[in-house]
Formats: sequence, structure tokens, C-alpha cells
Amino acid sequence: MSNKKTLILIGAFIAVSIAASLILSGRMPETMATHWDELGQANGYSSKTFGLFFTPAMQLGLAALLFFVPMIDPRRENIRKFRGIYNGFLAIIMGFFTYVHVLSLAWNLGIKVDFMTWMIPAFAVLFFAAGSMISRAEPNFFIGIRTPWTLSDNTVWQKTHAVGGWAFKASAVISLLGMLFPGQTIWFMLVPVMASALGLVVYSYVVYRQLHPNT
Repeated sequence: MSNKKTLILIGAFIAVSIAASLILSGRMPETMATHWDELGQANGYSSKTFGLFFTPAMQLGLAALLFFVPMIDPRRENIRKFRGIYNGFLAIIMGFFTYVHVLSLAWNLGIKVDFMTWMIPAFAVLFFAAGSMISRAEPNFFIGIRTPWTLSDNTVWQKTHAVGGWAFKASAVISLLGMLFPGQTIWFMLVPVMASALGLVVYSYVVYRQLHPNT
């Protein structure tokens, strides 16, 4: 995805978040639910202004950071090799937050859905997209599985990211199984991706030691 198309798509997602907040502002309670527990029930509340505009503001800041910081990476030439898929991942992140924001507004309108169950497909898409992007990432200091061992050896980087791509895609599939176990949903989302992240750190070290046994 080109930078121009990415900016247009990001702008569209943020515009939807802002528009939804403005349109529904008059129907929102003065104290809005903004946090939900593992059972999908609201357990945290904030002011109306915070509830309406925190997520759109965060999207703006995060979009600016994620879009422009790779341009100053010392290895930005490598990022250009997979910038298209990275841009797609960035757009999906913005779509994810818009989805969460709209779901939050719906809850505060009185539509009491099982929040965590509705979050499962969103996280699954995010994890799968992350896996696709990770598997294509070239060595850099900003994006990917950045450990001392992946950053020190390109072969370690490539092997770790190949495994990492499959690990995050598997996490996406496992997270969907949470829909079959109400009340345990959060564990199907968190445990696989956390285990993948930790396992990849260990894996990168093991591969590095195999390639550099005397260091």
C-alpha cells in the first residue's frame, strides 16, 4: 500500500471516530464506561469528554508516530523494502481503534453486548496482520522482533521473523477459539501472543548461539 493511500485510509478511520463522537455526543451519559473486565462487563468509567475524544486523539498521535518514525530509522532503506505491508498494518491498527471506539459508544448508548466476545475478531485480525508484516520485515531498529541477537546478525533476524510470522498467525487462530469459551475469552487472546513474544526472544538467542558458539 502506498504512503498516499495509507494516509487517506488512516484519515478516514480517524474521521469516522471523530464523527461518531460528535454525532452521538448529545446521547452520551456524563460518565461513560471506558474499561471492561475479562467477562466483558464495564468496570472503569471516565468523563464524557474523555470517553468521546481520547481514542480519536490517541489515533492521531499514534498514526503520526508510526507513519513518520520509520523515515528516520538508520536502516530506513530496509524498511522501504516492506513499507507497503507495513503501511497496510498501520491502517489495520487505526481500523482496530475505530472499531473499539464505536463499540464503546454503542455500549454507552445502552447496547450491552458482551464486549470481550466482540473484541475477539478484531484482535484476531490484528494478530494475523502482525504476523504477515513480521514475516516480511527486514532488519531495522523500529519494526519487528528487535533483540540484541536479531539486531546483531541478519541470519538470526530472518530466522526469528520467519518463525514469528507463523507464531502470530497461530495466535490469531487460537484467539478465535475464545468465542467458544465465554468468560475465558481474554486468556485466548493474551496467552498465545505473550507466549509467542517471549518464545521468540528465547528463540533468537538460541539461533544466535548456534551461529556464534564462541561468543
